[in-house]
Amino acid sequence: MTRPKIVWAGVALALLTFGGLISLYQVLFDAWMTAYPFANASEWRIRFYIRLATTIVIALFWCTLAVWLYRQRRRAGGAR
Repeated sequence: MTRPKIVWAGVALALLTFGGLISLYQVLFDAWMTAYPFANASEWRIRFYIRLATTIVIALFWCTLAVWLYRQRRRAGGAR
């Protein structure tokens, strides 16, 4: 039987994956708009750095949660 913490961690990992993909798309779009000659590069550069920081934070949470889930799975599999 799966513990509720593991189920909620799996749901959170799925949401973080989805959020990370959206954030990565935004970072790539902002990088493209920074290089676009008819756009205000300084405005897009600020957005780029903010969204890059958000993507890094999401990635750190994702990695932490993935490692925790992996350890929980190993612990449950080793006890059997």
